[in-house]
Amino acid sequence: MSLRTRIAFVVAASTAVAVLVIAGAMLYAARRQARNTLDDTLEERAAAVEVFGRGIIPSRGRGERPFGRFIPDDVLVQIIDRDGVIIGANVDPIPVSDDDIAVANDRDKRNWQDVEVEGVNLRVLTVSAPNRSAVMLARPLTEIDASVARLRDTMAVVAILGVSAAGLTGFLVAGRAIRPVRRLTAAASSVAETQDLDQPIDVERDDELGELAASFNAMLGALDVSRQQQHRLVTDASHELRTPLTSLRTNVELMSRVDDLDPELRRQAMDDVLFELDELTALVSELVDLATDRHEMGDAEIMDLAVVVDAAVQRHRRRTDCDINVELRPSRIRAVPSLVERAASNLIDNALKWSPTDASIDVTVRGGELVVRDRGPGIAEAEWDAVFERFYRTDEARSATGSGLGLSIVRQVAESFDGSASIVPTDGEGTTVTLRFPEHP
Repeated sequence: MSLRTRIAFVVAASTAVAVLVIAGAMLYAARRQARNTLDDTLEERAAAVEVFGRGIIPSRGRGERPFGRFIPDDVLVQIIDRDGVIIGANVDPIPVSDDDIAVANDRDKRNWQDVEVEGVNLRVLTVSAPNRSAVMLARPLTEIDASVARLRDTMAVVAILGVSAAGLTGFLVAGRAIRPVRRLTAAASSVAETQDLDQPIDVERDDELGELAASFNAMLGALDVSRQQQHRLVTDASHELRTPLTSLRTNVELMSRVDDLDPELRRQAMDDVLFELDELTALVSELVDLATDRHEMGDAEIMDLAVVVDAAVQRHRRRTDCDINVELRPSRIRAVPSLVERAASNLIDNALKWSPTDASIDVTVRGGELVVRDRGPGIAEAEWDAVFERFYRTDEARSATGSGLGLSIVRQVAESFDGSASIVPTDGEGTTVTLRFPEHP
């Protein structure tokens, strides 16, 4: 069943329920009102009996007016004595109950009941009468039942027409309402078939469906950017991998083809092979980190940036003789600790690589910001933003080891948690890089 049909069905069903409830209430009220009117008539006739009937001796003749011409003859009348024997009536016998006999013997004031006589429902009121007797006043319920039946039939017709009209209206309105959803479905199918992400949907409304279309357009834009980045990553990675692979192939072929290779040349070739293998290992590791979704590394949590940076500093101190000057202040941020530690480690490793062995680097944490300064040759201001691009290397860095992905990973980690990474002016020699995150209160 389509969404449009389900909406129409729900509208029709809701209308049907509402109509049934209203119709039931109206039928009940109409029947109740009609019975009350009938009861009022019987009460009026009972009051007339009390006024005009005292002193009149009922006759046993059937069809006569037991209480004379002063009491309207629009009700059925039956008079019983205290034993329940009918002593007068203008109607065929009405069944006498014990409650009616109790009224005749003045043990009760009056008695209401519904009785059926020869298939006809009667509403009966029994009141006491003179000479230790009782008068049973009755009127048929046939008119009330017929009126209620006619009203029920009329309401049934109206309900059928109303529910049908509501269902048709719901079907038409649902078709208009889900038109944007159909366009969205068509666009999604087109994107899946053509792989063309440049197919935005025109947002022509400002309601929830308009928000859905805008969200879909935003998703297409994000996917397009992601695909472009993926394509660029693959292109750059293939370019960077080609050089060490070519060197490895050359050295391996040299050692495999020349049997009497000079030992010194063989040693140099083996050194080159091991060096290129290390470079490849580092490059592949960097590529994996760069391509890994941050959500696969764990959930973001409130953490102290100073604690994570201190762990990275201690790890680097065990690997180098260079002095690392540290100033760490508690700084609460929301991020994935493993990713932040990797970014901090990249910055410290980069600073140690460019600083002279007899110099020091400075590591500072405060206010959600990590600042790392080295004492190296520095970076030209024109390249401050470019060094965060994948595989970008300055002229001085082209001959050095490294994959060219360290700072790119730093920026990616920062932007994953609404932060930023940049190079800032430095007083004196060296380079100062900052990694900023929104500070959590």
